[in-house]
Amino acid sequence: MSCEKYYLCTMNFEYFVAKKLLKQKRKSFSKPIVGIATAGIALSIAVMLVSIGVLQGFKNEIKEKITGFTSHIHVIPFSINSSNHNNTIQLTNQEIANLNKEEKNIKAINPYILTGGAIKTKTDFHGVALKGVDNNFDFTFFKDNLKTGSIPNYANKENKNQILISQTIADKLNIKIGDKIKIYFYIDQKYRVRPFTISGIYQTGLGDYDERFIICNANTLQKLLNIEENHYNGYEIKLKDFTRLDQTAQNIYQNLSEDKNIQTIEEIEPNLFAWLNLLDSNVILILVVMTFIAIITSCSTLLIMIFEQTKHIGIFKSLGATTQSITKIYLYKSLYILTRAMLIGNAVALSLMLLQQKYKFIKLDQESYYLDSVPIEFSLPALISVNIACIIICMSTLIFPARNISKINPMENIKFE
Repeated sequence: MSCEKYYLCTMNFEYFVAKKLLKQKRKSFSKPIVGIATAGIALSIAVMLVSIGVLQGFKNEIKEKITGFTSHIHVIPFSINSSNHNNTIQLTNQEIANLNKEEKNIKAINPYILTGGAIKTKTDFHGVALKGVDNNFDFTFFKDNLKTGSIPNYANKENKNQILISQTIADKLNIKIGDKIKIYFYIDQKYRVRPFTISGIYQTGLGDYDERFIICNANTLQKLLNIEENHYNGYEIKLKDFTRLDQTAQNIYQNLSEDKNIQTIEEIEPNLFAWLNLLDSNVILILVVMTFIAIITSCSTLLIMIFEQTKHIGIFKSLGATTQSITKIYLYKSLYILTRAMLIGNAVALSLMLLQQKYKFIKLDQESYYLDSVPIEFSLPALISVNIACIIICMSTLIFPARNISKINPMENIKFE
């Protein structure tokens, strides 16, 4: 049994007729309109998918950079005067083990010492913030953003005065790898100076951080500030899953003693995260506009096909076809056009995103956006959701223009030649 007879036998009349109408090769007024509509819907789908890919890539890249520099959660002393260097805490090995046991989302816990100072050269000076880290600190983030030099190995006591500085600081002060510099500190109403050697130069693109931060040995700062060996200004906690930030922070806080408090990265950098959240509204606006364009395009195309083929509709009605049945025929045609447009749109969007991921040909001003190129991140759930939502919304709205079929009178539209 042929496919045509099979569809007729199974009473799939609407699909059979829609397929025949789509295969017509004769010239018609609606053909270029259908082509334009297909291109318009494909472009809308492509814009939506690229927008989501850019948004997710941008937000994740910024979050990875900021958390790479400062981590997700900070455990700090419970004190009103947080600027006092004597406000220190200690997490014992048992407390750290308990935190890791109670909260599986913790990836690493690292102590730090934080203090301010000023680099003075023969011609200039620059205020900096020194972040002291211990021998077990994870330097992966700084290795990924290292421009030149090497990461200091603080397990070797000979490297205790080696530091990492940013490219921004190096350019401002005209210093380079291997240079010995002096950093001045104001402690207890007295100026103190310590010599350091530049081991490596990093560049993250995070302007505020690159402008200020120097990475050094925590033990050096502990001696300078007269802090006990196992006491620190705070502890950084890296997480495995950023989406569980608030829940994890709450769990950690409940397992800490009363002399300790916590801060999340969203509390430390509220302006940055408010800006990232604002990007969501921009993408939502793009999705709404592009969906509206797809709806208008598909509805207008369906109306053009209906008005052009009133003779066919009249013949169908005179042969006993119901308005509902004829409506299905044109909805099948619309679904075919919509599906083809979506396939083209998906192909275009995925191609552009793959090319951008590989070649990074669309650049950004790193000082303004913290990134040197437009980031892209693929999300299969987002891709599937956009396509399904577009089909459901467009097909639902096509029901309204399809109602015009009921107004067509077969006696007025059948012409005998």
